[in-house]
Amino acid sequence: MRLTIVAGDTTDVTNLVTSLKWSGSRLQVSRKLEFTLMQDKRDKHIPVIRVDCGYTVIFYDDVGNNVFEGNIYDLERNRAESRIKIVAYDHLIVMTRSKTTRKFTDVLPEEITRQLCRELGVIEGNITETGVKVSFTANNKTGFEIIMMAYTEAHKKNEKLYHLVMEGPKLNVIEKGSLIDGLVLDSTKNMINSVYKKSIESLINQVCVVDEQGNIVSYEKDDESIEANSMFQVTYKIDPNKDTAKEVKALLEKNKPQKSGNIIALGDYRALSSYSITLKDELFTGQFYIKQDTHTFEDGKHEMNLELEFENLMNEKELPEEKKKKDKKTGKSRNRNKDKDKKGENNANK
Repeated sequence: MRLTIVAGDTTDVTNLVTSLKWSGSRLQVSRKLEFTLMQDKRDKHIPVIRVDCGYTVIFYDDVGNNVFEGNIYDLERNRAESRIKIVAYDHLIVMTRSKTTRKFTDVLPEEITRQLCRELGVIEGNITETGVKVSFTANNKTGFEIIMMAYTEAHKKNEKLYHLVMEGPKLNVIEKGSLIDGLVLDSTKNMINSVYKKSIESLINQVCVVDEQGNIVSYEKDDESIEANSMFQVTYKIDPNKDTAKEVKALLEKNKPQKSGNIIALGDYRALSSYSITLKDELFTGQFYIKQDTHTFEDGKHEMNLELEFENLMNEKELPEEKKKKDKKTGKSRNRNKDKDKKGENNANK
């Protein structure tokens, strides 16, 4: 690893780093870099580094690739302990904090992304093409929200999942859950520990559908789940303004058995949230999705803690309510839960 701070001149601070943590999450979006530098003006053997909020930090992997570029947002100096603690975020934080108002008519999500990059000062990288045109008005929304609104609409038509990631200083839009080629975590080789959890505490596997007068209309159920776990039922009252089939399906999907996993392994810079990995363990073998990753660098060791998901999920952003109301008037159905995670296919062998 190599770490530099840029403030006019570029200063290599690698030798002053006592600890470093590099992390990201599907839900957090912007990646975070936390590190501690030795710093003491009383010790002539320790170089005095000029550092402040707003300065640029660049983090390189072992072969010199720029894997993180962002600015310092938080800084703490401790003279007694001769150290400076620094927190930096990559440039995707600009998209999550900067707002704008835009109207789009028959525009591709990829073009919307490029427009917002130009407006908000983010360098565009590889932007996944959808070929699906969308129309909506975004009023006082963040760049991230607008881009994900556009890609959520594309997803509804092509069923592909999308996510925003930074590659160095450039913004990429990737297909969510893309498999990291050649990265296999093996319990007999490069894994340190693994923990897997499963819970049915919030399980719902049967829905009793009733009309507005309370009369039973139908039962929707998951027979396989009922046989394995007993029956847990809720009642759903039909709403004429909602798609009953979709609402009931969402209830069953949202309340399925919850499964998760955590892997501690030898560090690999490629293992980042929103991608997927191949796992070979005594309990599970197959493709798993990285929900959150934390890479730690200390005492010359690089380890990573990966929180896994068994299904491919996307951070969906629905269109504004004004757009939904207009669609209802034209007979178009837009009924979905806000910011609902879209569940993809689970390729892991159970």
